[in-house]
Amino acid sequence: MKQLGKSLAAVVLAIVGSLCQTPATADDITDDRCSPDELRKIEAAMPTRALVAPAKPRRLLMFDLNVGYPGPPTRFPGQVYPSHVDARGHRSIGHANVAFTQMGRRTGAFETVVSRDPAVFQWESLKRYDAVCFNNTVGNPFDDARLRQSLLEFVRGGGGLLGIHGASLTFTDWSKGGRDTWPEFGVMLGARGANHRDYRERIFIKVEDPGHPLTQVFGGAGFEYCSEFFRFHDPYSREQVRVLLTIDTAKTDLSGRKPERQDNDYALAWVRSYGQGRVFYSAIGHNAEVFSDPQMLQVYLGAIQFVLGDLPAPTTPSATLTPAVPAQDTVPQLPAP
Repeated sequence: MKQLGKSLAAVVLAIVGSLCQTPATADDITDDRCSPDELRKIEAAMPTRALVAPAKPRRLLMFDLNVGYPGPPTRFPGQVYPSHVDARGHRSIGHANVAFTQMGRRTGAFETVVSRDPAVFQWESLKRYDAVCFNNTVGNPFDDARLRQSLLEFVRGGGGLLGIHGASLTFTDWSKGGRDTWPEFGVMLGARGANHRDYRERIFIKVEDPGHPLTQVFGGAGFEYCSEFFRFHDPYSREQVRVLLTIDTAKTDLSGRKPERQDNDYALAWVRSYGQGRVFYSAIGHNAEVFSDPQMLQVYLGAIQFVLGDLPAPTTPSATLTPAVPAQDTVPQLPAP
């Protein structure tokens, strides 16, 4: 039986590989969660070139399995899903899949493979990729200790990990209030939690690290944005991550409820090193519109090329930065988008 399972897995991997190697144009990249108008907007916002030339052909695994989230439609008023979710999770999952797949093909920077099958984390499968993206993956996708160890070894050994929005709740039990089922994943990612206000909250975002290659697109200027923004808890720490974007508490009205953090440190995006691996996380990914925003797509392109291993980016934790440290960082000056 075990041999049969291995053989079946090998066949599945071969089929997936052959599909991914089929030449395609942007027009055939689609997802039933994206309307024709939304697909056109993604296409119009898409970066046209890589930030840096890839050192070799790169492969990004997009994993988008949700377990227990959002639950049955009976949980919602009118017993229907609100516009931002369906039975598979956030609707924006489909938009991110389309945007990243199209971005890789258009820029030539990477190839994208989308999967909801935990078997892709078997070592023989995972080692075929340069990085894995957890695309709004809420819940506990698998308990198998071998698969978890495979993921840890992949990142520690030099692979990349990218988390979008709900990834901060990956390997938690959604049915039990987000109980952590694998704390090491939160350590690797850099934070846990998903405390938030309205999913259309309007805030001002501060660019904490304007010289960083992943934030150069903003030209050092903060900006106003509307989406759902998480407030994180442990293991989040500036001792462990390099914060790139935060909620600007000096410009954002956060009244109306008890502060979620006593230190007012509301990070939204960061990078970190984990062993020899590269990690990027962004809480900005709840709403579908994020993936038709040219600046956000530019940020995600940089993040993807960083976790894939092509774009050098400093990961010195924010708490240890001094005026001398950024001056010593090797930061490429990227072409204007």
